[in-house]
Amino acid sequence: MGSTQEVLFVDGITKIFGNPKSEHSVLALNEISFSINSGANSILGPNGAGKSTLLKVLLGYIGATSGDAQVLGFDIFKEGKQIRERVGYMPEHYTLIPGVNAVKQVSLLGRIAGLPKAEAMQRSHETLQYVGLDEARYRKVNEFSTGMLQRLKLAQALVNDPVLIFLDEPTNGLDPKGRIDMIALIREISKDHGIDIIVCSHLLPDIEAMCDYATILNRGEVVTQGSISELTGQESLSQEQKVMNVRIKGNLEEFLIGLKENGLQFRVEDKIVKVDFSDEHINQKIIEIAYKTGVQIRTMIPRKVILEDVFIHRIEDDVDNSNVSQPSGGK
Repeated sequence: MGSTQEVLFVDGITKIFGNPKSEHSVLALNEISFSINSGANSILGPNGAGKSTLLKVLLGYIGATSGDAQVLGFDIFKEGKQIRERVGYMPEHYTLIPGVNAVKQVSLLGRIAGLPKAEAMQRSHETLQYVGLDEARYRKVNEFSTGMLQRLKLAQALVNDPVLIFLDEPTNGLDPKGRIDMIALIREISKDHGIDIIVCSHLLPDIEAMCDYATILNRGEVVTQGSISELTGQESLSQEQKVMNVRIKGNLEEFLIGLKENGLQFRVEDKIVKVDFSDEHINQKIIEIAYKTGVQIRTMIPRKVILEDVFIHRIEDDVDNSNVSQPSGGK
């Protein structure tokens, strides 16, 4: 990655909910091992992949069944106090105290992180101003809108002046403008203020806008990891994953029949014909089909690979490999 400083090290962490010997137990993390260096990082995965469980284990909110891990070089089992003093956490769900105003809510989180009372109050005012809640700092938090609550949670993550912030679904529930503003704020925190971030989210376009690195989880295991620019390079996907976006003028149905008769896989989205290809001569094939079916090609552009493509591809590969190795009749 961009820096040699390691902020997170996970070695064989397993988390089982329920009695491990019971058939009703749930394996949330399966001997997971990876590391993350300084920078703007993300942890991705479908629902149930273990993202939030992993964060809670790393922060000491729940215990691991087995394994070891370090955050900023501190042992998560033995040095939780040192971690809390240096790490900020923006949880997915709201943690509100009814009847308390914003400045008291944030200062309380500062006290929990280890700040003295006066310093926690001062930092509370500063962080609320930074996230754009200065005028609402004396309002009761249970009166806040969704957008204000997300900013409040971010202020809570910043109050102890952390060197690393965990953000769990930071843009969840926001309208388009709110998402843009939150993304810009998180990017500023990372790039301009040099605070390391680890973002957990299922909103992949937001991750691409906020982060430089990705670790993809599925079924409690690491599927792939690397810089987003490398993962979304055309070479990161197999030839079968490449797509040509084609716009035509003429009889669309005839053109699609021509594609099908030539053995090409395709789908139509918003009047764009997306043709899957592995053959480098795909351009010539499509031109010939267009000529034979009497249509005119307006544009023919290879699609730029995005993080969502990599995510889907890696998850599907993981599922396929699991099915191949799974004995017949096994759970």
